[in-house]
Amino acid sequence: MIDLGLALVTSLALSWLLLRFVREHGPWRRPWAFASVIFLFAWAGGAWIAPGLTSGWITYWVPFVLVGLVTAVLIVTVSPNHELGSDEDRDQFEREQQAVLVSVSVLWWILGATMIALVVGAYLR
Repeated sequence: MIDLGLALVTSLALSWLLLRFVREHGPWRRPWAFASVIFLFAWAGGAWIAPGLTSGWITYWVPFVLVGLVTAVLIVTVSPNHELGSDEDRDQFEREQQAVLVSVSVLWWILGATMIALVVGAYLR
């Protein structure tokens, strides 16, 4: 239960920081999708790495934050950022958005299923 809480706090904090200061939420139009991907990655990464740390509770949260941070930075870095100067640019952007929407949706479901499987595997081992 502590792992779940650490992953949730990590995803909410990182999502809030990136939305507030960088104004970026990845390729998704809704911030909850960005937060849920960070949550799943932080939970899976922390569940696999944290039990191997023998230093105690002080460093137990570090893998959750690091995996969440790396995931958030990678998503924001690879997300397209367009400067819309004209109507033609806006039309091109809308067509690109429709094409990207399908691939991002498939990616989200694949990543979600993979991270859930990793979390379950971490607790069953």
